Parts: sequence; C-alpha cells; structure tokens
Amino acid sequence: MTTKYDKNNDYDLDLEDEHKTAQQNKKKPKQAKQRDLKIYPIKIDNDKLNEGESKYPLSSPVHLHIVVGRVKAGKSLLINNLYLSERFFKDDYEVRILISSTAYNDAINKYMIEEFDFIFTEYTEALLDEIINLIKSDEGKGRFLIVLDDIIGNVKFSRGKTDAISSLITKFRHIGNEDTEGKLAICITTQYFKYISTIARNNATAYYIMGTFPEAEMKKISESLSFFGGGDKEFIEIFRRSRLEDYDFTFLSVEHLEARRNHENLIWSKKEGWNEPYENNKKSVSFSDITPTAPVKQKQKQTTSKAVPKGKQGIDMVKE
Repeated sequence: MTTKYDKNNDYDLDLEDEHKTAQQNKKKPKQAKQRDLKIYPIKIDNDKLNEGESKYPLSSPVHLHIVVGRVKAGKSLLINNLYLSERFFKDDYEVRILISSTAYNDAINKYMIEEFDFIFTEYTEALLDEIINLIKSDEGKGRFLIVLDDIIGNVKFSRGKTDAISSLITKFRHIGNEDTEGKLAICITTQYFKYISTIARNNATAYYIMGTFPEAEMKKISESLSFFGGGDKEFIEIFRRSRLEDYDFTFLSVEHLEARRNHENLIWSKKEGWNEPYENNKKSVSFSDITPTAPVKQKQKQTTSKAVPKGKQGIDMVKE
C-alpha cells in the first residue's frame, strides 16, 4: 500500500539541529566573573619595623654594609666616618660593637675604641649568639650595630653547614624583641670579595668598593654586581667613573639601585640610567685602564708646610 508523500509531515530542513546546538553550547566556556586580580600592598606598622627616617642617598639605619678593599684602601677611615660622625649614623645606634683582631693595633681605631660600647679581638659563634640574645632581651627600641672588621677570611666554615654569620644575615632585619624588630645593623669589611658568601651578597643593602684590585678579583666583582649598569662592561665603566681622585670609592646602593662616586656624585641609577651619556657599542673598557699593573713613582711636591702623618687628617675629620 502506497501513501502519497505529504511535505507537511516532513522535518523542516531550515531549522537548527537541536542536538548539534546543545553540543556546541557545551564546548563554550562559561563566562568568567569579573574578579579583582591586582596585588595590593600590606599595611604595616612602621613603628614596629623601626627603620628610622630616610637618610637618602645613604642606606637606612637598619642595613648590611659590605666594604671591600685591600690594605691602605681607606676601609678603616670610612668606618670611622660612617659610625662616629653625626653626619652619618652615629646617633642611630644605642649600642655599637666592634669585632676586630687588629682593633688595638691600628692607630686609626683610637676613637672607635673610645666611643664603641664593646670591643672584641676574637670572633666565635658563641660570642655572636650572646650578642643576639642581648639584643632580643633589650626591651627598648634602641638599635645595635655590629662591625665585623676583616674577620670573614679568618673564620673556619664547615662544609655543608651554614655558618653563624650567614645565618644571622638572612634574618638580621627582623632581629628584635616582641614589640619591635629592626634592632640590628651589620657592617662587614674584607680585603677579598671572594670571602663574601652568596647569602651575604644577596642580602646586602650597599657595597663600598675601595682602592684598586687585580684583574681576576675585578672580574669577580663585576660579574656579581653587574646589575649595576646592566652588564659587566657597564659595571667597569661605573668603577672607572668613580675613580677621579686618590681615595675615591664606589658606593653601590642596592636599596636605591644607584651607583655613585663617593656619596655625592650619581653615576648611574636604575630609574634614570646614566647621569652622563654612555655608548654601549664603544670600545670596551680594559681592566688595565682601571687596575694598576705596577707601582707608579710620583714626584714629590716641594713644600715648606709641616707634613701631616698618614691617616691623621682623617681621624681629625671624624672627631666632631
């Protein structure tokens, strides 16, 4: 039996396939809700941090200073100025401690011996622990300063074990009592950059690079501190520009990301770049341009004035 084809009983071929549409809708991701994904700063009680007022371009009072320089480079003179003069950090510490095997052998330390609260000629981890316990038991907001003078190279470190100095450096900013942290500042002086641990380099607030160095040592310094300037060659240029007169030093502020000749003259900053134009494609600065290969004999100037003993002028400048 045959039935005549009735178009009205057939499907409407122009309609969408409901099954296909449902499958496509399943694949479409749901519209994500608008969310606030910004990172906001945390409100912190500045009194608890105990950082003190800004001393820009200097470091803040709670700092780790690393001073690198060979003998007669001016390290002791710098330390005397930084921590005995009111122009710098004298009034920022309630207790000042010097640990130096040559504390009583160097005439320039005279005023530090007179004004510092504690002088130790031998370093031990037990001594360092005792000092930290003293700081933690102090109930006030007064800060402590520890100067570790040329002892890093003499400390015997156990392989695979974090030494007490490195351990302290990782947490020095938070050393304090129950109410206040930021009660400790550290200054480390050394003749050799290689003696500075990776932990110390990563936590330094500022570097003072004093005097001149052999080429091998200068390469290590430029490689480690090449974030000043943006490369090894650029760092060498910073070093070169910071050496215009005898006893100039390079001040490298990690806190402010600035490089200066002494404290006064800005050479480079992360924010502003080079203070004076610098061409990356110009001839590379040679290490021989900044590192003396042999002593240079200078003619003595004739003078009728009375000679001033070496170092005396600096000591008089500190005592205010």
